[in-house]
Amino acid sequence: MAVFVTSDDVAAGWRPLSPAEVVTADGLIAEALVLLAVTVPGLDDKDPNIARLVVARMVRRVMKNPDGYRIRNESIDDYTEGGTVDSALSTGELYASEVELGWLGVAPESAVKPRAFEIRPRS
Repeated sequence: MAVFVTSDDVAAGWRPLSPAEVVTADGLIAEALVLLAVTVPGLDDKDPNIARLVVARMVRRVMKNPDGYRIRNESIDDYTEGGTVDSALSTGELYASEVELGWLGVAPESAVKPRAFEIRPRS
């Protein structure tokens, strides 16, 4: 079963989207689905509700904070504007968190540990 996600899924639990945001969300949804298909083997066989939730969260992250700010400073007198860019969003890229990938059955990269091995010479 293919994963089907709409801009309504992105808006659900957040807020209504403007017509321009719907266009943006639709583009981001398409990108997120491609990224997940590459990252999650057998994505179409996963629970479509969980996959829909992960895609919606990925898109919401970007739409809520398109500039990737973690802290934004702004003052009125002698107008000063600034902010600290969140390293997770600094490139503006879509991503699925390790927790979300875990929901889809993908082990987090931190769980993949290098294995030691031993070579025994034959006599």
